[in-house]
Amino acid sequence: MMNTYIVLSAWREALARIFDGFTAQDNISPDWLINPATNRKLKLDKVYPDIAIAVRFVGLTAKGQGRQSDLEVLENEERERARAELCRAHGVHLASIDPAEDSVKQLDGLLSVLARASRSMATSDRPAAEKAALMTALAAARSRAEQLRSRLAQNPEQMLENLAAGWRDREANLAIALSAPATTPGQSAAIVLTTGQRVRHMRFGEGVVTRIDGNGPDAMIAILFDAAQERTFRADLLADKVEVL
Repeated sequence: MMNTYIVLSAWREALARIFDGFTAQDNISPDWLINPATNRKLKLDKVYPDIAIAVRFVGLTAKGQGRQSDLEVLENEERERARAELCRAHGVHLASIDPAEDSVKQLDGLLSVLARASRSMATSDRPAAEKAALMTALAAARSRAEQLRSRLAQNPEQMLENLAAGWRDREANLAIALSAPATTPGQSAAIVLTTGQRVRHMRFGEGVVTRIDGNGPDAMIAILFDAAQERTFRADLLADKVEVL
C-alpha cells in the first residue's frame, strides 16, 4: 500500500489542478456545521465558496493508532453522516475522499459532485454574467478532473507519485521560519519548516509536515502524526512546541 503522505499530497495536487482559479479555503468549520449528537463543530478540509463545493478527507488514521473499536467506527460513521446531511441542508456539495481507497473511484465521486454543483449553478438566481462565468469555470474543472481520471486509470501508482511530486514542487516556496521564544535575553531561535519534514511535537509526538497554508505568524501548518490523525496549527502558536528531527 502506498505511503499515506504521498497519496494525500497527490490528492492535494489533484484538487489544486482541478479547482485552479477558484477561491479556496482550508480547514473551515462553519457556524452551522455542528454535530447534533455532541454539539461540537465539524471540519471541512477544503471549501470552494464560489461554487458551494467542500472536500473532506476521511480515513486519515495514521500508523500506530491501532484498530478502532466498534464504538469508534460507529461514532466516525455518525460524524460523517451528520457532516453530509448538514452540508446538504445548507446547499453545500460535499466530496468525501478516502486516500486509502481506489483513486479512480474517489475521483468518480468528485466528478459527481462537480456535476451536481453545475446543475445547482444553472438553476441559481445569481446575476447572469456571474452565473455564465462560473458555469464555464465549472465545465473546465470537470474537464480537468476527467483528464486526471483517465491518466489515473492507466497507471494509478505512477500518476499518484507524479501528483505528489507536483505538490511538493508547489509547496517548495512556502517554507516558513517560526520564531521560537528567546532562550536568553537578547537571543532568539528559529526553525524552518517545509512540507515533508519530520518533526516532534511536545504533546502529540512525531509526525510529518503535510501542508503549509499562508506565510508569517498566521500561516496554518498541518502535521500528520504517527500516533494520531492530522492536526493543524497556527504558526505563531507552534514555534515553542515543535522541533525538527
